[in-house]
Amino acid sequence: MSRRFTLLLALCLAWPAYAGSGDAAHFYVYRMQPGAAEKFEEGYRHHLDWHRARRDPLSWYAWTIEDGERSGYFVDASVGEPFAAFDHRVDVAGDGADFRANVAPHATPMGQPAYVLLRAVSTGAPLENLKPSATMQVTHVHVRLGMEARFERALARVHQNLQKEQGAQAHTWYRLVTGGDTAQYMLLVARDGWSGYDRFERSPGLLLAGDEAAQRDMAESVQSATTETWRYRAELSALH
Repeated sequence: MSRRFTLLLALCLAWPAYAGSGDAAHFYVYRMQPGAAEKFEEGYRHHLDWHRARRDPLSWYAWTIEDGERSGYFVDASVGEPFAAFDHRVDVAGDGADFRANVAPHATPMGQPAYVLLRAVSTGAPLENLKPSATMQVTHVHVRLGMEARFERALARVHQNLQKEQGAQAHTWYRLVTGGDTAQYMLLVARDGWSGYDRFERSPGLLLAGDEAAQRDMAESVQSATTETWRYRAELSALH
């Protein structure tokens, strides 16, 4: 028994577990080549096998975007680790070579934004806790430069009001760190399909009804916002 415990302890120390231990969120977005969705998914499964074989400690989520201008795009992400974890990726050169061989021929990379989780204004962090929902309502918010503090002040009021709402699903906010236009934020609302909107569908703006100061902060700081649905692909994900 002692030898078995020692072996298990050594394996745990050799394979660090990052999930939930940091606030980094790295996303990768791909547009499928025409008619290549099946080949892409087959190649991506092979690529996940490459990661598993090398005991990659990072968890990888996958989604398909179902509506909006990016309908049909594929998204994968590693979240919940410290930013430093990406300084110690498993065999970076080999990872890139395997990706180019199995995945790259079937899709065009469209971006790789990195975000930081805003825990103080989020009501939950399902992805960081390895509990993805069947779908997510994903809202991208572009904020006017210099207005970030006012926007996050409005988010604090939204957070307070959300905590009073019955049936509200987890709302998780991120701020863009690099990889896109600034200042940019992303809101993930956990949904279990369309039925989730029957239980709760109020937007952050509606949650500020009656609070004139917070409404003014929101209205004057936000430049634009777009919303889309992401469907979770468990068969193309690798969680630890």
